[in-house]
Amino acid sequence: MQSFGSQTWDCALAIQALLACNLTDEIGPILMKAHDFLKASQVTDNPQGDFRSMFRHISKGGWTFSNKDHGWQVSDCTAEALLCCLHFSMMRPEIVGEKMEPERFYDAVNCILSLQSETGGVPAWEPTGAPSWLELLNPIEFLDKVIIEHE
Repeated sequence: MQSFGSQTWDCALAIQALLACNLTDEIGPILMKAHDFLKASQVTDNPQGDFRSMFRHISKGGWTFSNKDHGWQVSDCTAEALLCCLHFSMMRPEIVGEKMEPERFYDAVNCILSLQSETGGVPAWEPTGAPSWLELLNPIEFLDKVIIEHE
């Protein structure tokens, strides 16, 4: 079941499954389209303006859950899409098309590392910044610790 747009997530996981089949020559057109989609879906700019004053984090280099227009990087989507692009970078251009620029790999790694907390964990969206007492405002007992990001 698909609840809302999850194109990047679905593409990255499907590509990893296809690559595990060792049929790259037979599925070249699929891989090329997926590679083009992932390159087009990477967030290439940070939010506009003074985004830090609006409690936003960098997003340049990340991938979202759905597509570039979404704009909010997700750590695991970034990691899975980056993994696919790294695989594509080692394949022949006749199979996967034009390679991604090295700078975009650096941006992706920078995005993931920028999210890492002091404990080594990586949150889904943004670095933890809210105080833990905000959890006391959670009105739903069975969804413990959902108010602030925990890694």
